[in-house]
Amino acid sequence: QIILETDVFINVPVLKDHSSTRMTCCLKNMMGNVWDRGYWHQNNLDQCIADYATYGKKPAINIIDCYDVMTKNGPLGVSKEDVVNMQSMIITTDWVAGDTAAAKMLGINPSDIGYLPIAHLMGLGNMNLESLNIKRIKM
Repeated sequence: QIILETDVFINVPVLKDHSSTRMTCCLKNMMGNVWDRGYWHQNNLDQCIADYATYGKKPAINIIDCYDVMTKNGPLGVSKEDVVNMQSMIITTDWVAGDTAAAKMLGINPSDIGYLPIAHLMGLGNMNLESLNIKRIKM
């Protein structure tokens, strides 16, 4: 309810590996707002993640924390070796594009993240990064 009533909603996921969905990023981050996540896991998790993106309010911006990234054994990890210091962030208004770029950072084909092609086909964002105006900034 709080998200629906806000003037501006900013999504700030931390990129990491996840055993159920291959990764956690913008779209999957919204599962934190769901009371009965077990239901999603039992009823086509990827479709539920995409469907949630049609409900209510989309983030005005997504700021993806890709600084210290758990690249394996997520979501909890088992050792320090599971975390890679990538010193990056992805900032986007398109959460499907953000998740697509994040998957590539993890070395995963974005089409292998089940909810991404579903969300793309539903018109919730764009997986075709080549068609977007992307700016890379190095500091």
